[in-house]
Amino acid sequence: MSQSRRSRALPLLTRAIAAFVLVPLVALGVATAFSPGTGPASASGAVRSSDYSGGIFMAADPTGGYWTATPAGAVTPHGGAPALGSPALSNLRLAQPIVGMTATTDGNGYWLVASDGGIFSYGDASFHGSTGSIHLNLPIVGMAPAPDGNGYWLVGFDGGVFTFGDANFYGSTAGWGTYVYGMIVNPANAGYTVVTGNGQANVFGPGLNPYAQWAGGLRQGAYASTPTPSGMAAFAQQTGTSPSVASVYLSGSNGWADMDGAGGSLNYLISQYSGSGYTLALGVPIIPTSGGGAVGTLAQGATGAFNSYYVTLAQTLVNGGESNAYLRLGWEFDGSWMPWAATSPSSEASFASYFQQIVAAMRSVPGEQFRFVWNPDAGAFTQSGYSVAAAYPGNAYVDVIGLDEYDQSWATPQTPANAWASTALPALTAAQQFASANGKPLAFGEWGLAIRSDGHGLGDDSYFINQMVAWMKNNNVTYEAYFDANSGGVNSLITGGSFPSSLAAFSADL
Repeated sequence: MSQSRRSRALPLLTRAIAAFVLVPLVALGVATAFSPGTGPASASGAVRSSDYSGGIFMAADPTGGYWTATPAGAVTPHGGAPALGSPALSNLRLAQPIVGMTATTDGNGYWLVASDGGIFSYGDASFHGSTGSIHLNLPIVGMAPAPDGNGYWLVGFDGGVFTFGDANFYGSTAGWGTYVYGMIVNPANAGYTVVTGNGQANVFGPGLNPYAQWAGGLRQGAYASTPTPSGMAAFAQQTGTSPSVASVYLSGSNGWADMDGAGGSLNYLISQYSGSGYTLALGVPIIPTSGGGAVGTLAQGATGAFNSYYVTLAQTLVNGGESNAYLRLGWEFDGSWMPWAATSPSSEASFASYFQQIVAAMRSVPGEQFRFVWNPDAGAFTQSGYSVAAAYPGNAYVDVIGLDEYDQSWATPQTPANAWASTALPALTAAQQFASANGKPLAFGEWGLAIRSDGHGLGDDSYFINQMVAWMKNNNVTYEAYFDANSGGVNSLITGGSFPSSLAAFSADL
């Protein structure tokens, strides 16, 4: 983040705190918050005291008082703040410690949030949902209320933002490589500010775009024509970029044996990328083939019949130091060309259930920190008669919504501007709306230029490059992976000399 951006953000942070709409800034080490004497106290939720309660979290009552709270859920009111109750007073046994507290705008209620995202509401604070039943990559560290009190935001240690009630999603710092102290409401625009561990205040809200202020908001990646660390380095050198995400595809043509890593079948991949510094984005073929024929069906996968293969895959990746990989399970499932094609209502339902089975199986492996990517083609969101929602496995099973987008169009006239406006942009807009409604960041698992034998690729189209990069930086995209290859009858090889104008734009934009 630039210094100029920081200088504008911090005064807003100060004003928001002064206006007192929200939240404590939470210490990074949640476990270290426990200290002798901070256990539940039978009177701590109801008795006023001028003595320090042992609380480490605080929320202010607009009438002049305030509350303190402990990790064990004991709340003490001070001054004119009303005594409204607490988990400790109700003898509730918390699954995880309390990590944040915030008051309603009228001071007649408050919420407490635990590190698993469980919400405890008191007084006129309404319950709108929680992440208590959702697998989190990292714990929740804070929350903020929507200005009207009819919703709230939760923020995770990795900067991920979860929305409930009428709180809208405007972006997050997930994938920025920073960790989070907490968040506050921005009264001026109904947005929020995420405060990271390096002291940056990152402002999100209607019309605001922190991604345009800090290039770190979009992680660069690629599928290199030679899919190895040396191939990635060559791509970086030829494009003048600094990719940190390496897109790779697991083999799906020799049954389950080559896909799950059993018997060392993935040693070639693990040995290449171990210690390379790249984060893997793996295309996982959820219905492999053998001898040209599919070795299973989506309906079978939906029953859990193949779960053992995914446990093995997870163990292989964790043991190989790739526990933080992005996993593109059954990418482009909307395409009839895939063995796992989900192109009818029944197959979409089976795909969603199968996706749930895979995620649950892989999350059962100790040490995993995978990011599960649900990845249709971008065009699926505007395809007539197709319902991406029917194939969606649910927010508890999806970390990132992935998109594949290429510079090809059947619109007329087939000009760069018309192809973008009539084909790419409507699909991307619909995808972004879907992702925002579900509180998920986007990623481009594949994107690229296109030369096609049928003439429907736009060729050396620097306009497409400029528009794509600008769109990604403006729409909560956590990573992009340019598909630098000539395969399947489509040439997207930006390093191969076919696209000199586009290569120059690519290097300048990224």
